[in-house]
Amino acid sequence: MTNHFTSFDLDPAFSIDLDMLEQRYEQLMAICHPDRYAGAPTFEQNAAAKRAADINEAYNVLKHPVDRAGHLLQLWGVDLSVLERQPADPEFLFEQMLLREKVQEFETLSADSSADLVADIDVAYKQTQEKFITYFEAGDVTQASAAWVEFHFQQKLSDELKRARDQRG
Repeated sequence: MTNHFTSFDLDPAFSIDLDMLEQRYEQLMAICHPDRYAGAPTFEQNAAAKRAADINEAYNVLKHPVDRAGHLLQLWGVDLSVLERQPADPEFLFEQMLLREKVQEFETLSADSSADLVADIDVAYKQTQEKFITYFEAGDVTQASAAWVEFHFQQKLSDELKRARDQRG
């Protein structure tokens, strides 16, 4: 398993400096972008393309909180494909279902109701993120994994909300 943090000289941690990550990404891409190797031998072009692809993958994982949290779990040996199939807490799932129904009705909600929904989803997302951080920093892989499952669900809900807000205008 590749440790994406090492590509950017970062210690594996949830809390990272995103501005520094972006600056380091731009520096690395300036050095190894495949266009810089257009006249080089084929093996150098291929190596540059591979390095650029690896840097892009690492950057895309680390810049997104849920992906970064998942990557940290993978570094602990957790198989995310198995974890994604694990059942979440029934009460949590019921809450998610109710929120998802409200998101699907977003266009018909009043301004106050839609603002309340956005706030509720944001608060839940941040609380679950904090729960993941707490368990991760304590070294509790079981609880961090359970928090990641919820975090993953909430990311999907946040994405749906963003699409609903964009459609509403």
